[in-house]
Formats: sequence, C-alpha cells, structure tokens
Amino acid sequence: MDGFGVLRRLRADGIDAPALFLTARDSLQDKIAGLTLGGDDYVTKPFSLEEVVARLRVILRRAGKGVEEPRTSRLSFADIELDEDTHEVWKAG
Repeated sequence: MDGFGVLRRLRADGIDAPALFLTARDSLQDKIAGLTLGGDDYVTKPFSLEEVVARLRVILRRAGKGVEEPRTSRLSFADIELDEDTHEVWKAG
C-alpha cells in the first residue's frame, strides 16, 4: 500500500492526524492527489532536512490549534534524541 492508500484508510477511519508526504513522486497530479486526500504538505526528493523539519513544525503548530509550545532544541523519535543546537545524539536515554 502506498502513502495515498494509507492516508485514504486513515481518513476513512475518521483519523484526522497531521500528514506530510515525503516522496519521489513529483508529478503535479500526485501532488494534487496527496493534498486532496487530506495531506497537510507534500515534499519531493531531493529535499533539505532543515526544510522538512520546518514544515513539520508548522504542521504540528497548526494541529495544536494555535497553542504555541515552548521551543526546544531537542527532537525525539523512538529511542533517539537529537539536540539541534549542540548536534549531540542520544540513543535509549
């Protein structure tokens, strides 16, 4: 199942989570399809990691309905944590 199918299923199940397409599919038709299905943004390869992080922050800020969270220089995913200011990375705590 591709990203379009995943998002289609999420939306059909009533899940309105933020969605960003990160893909090599760069045709205008694909971009329009992704956004029409309910994607919040559509980024094609090649991409800048800094741009993707900035776009994710915008999506998450909007999903929080205008509630501004304190800025932190640390990003976390699973058991990995990255400090953007010091460029330090920690795994599993």
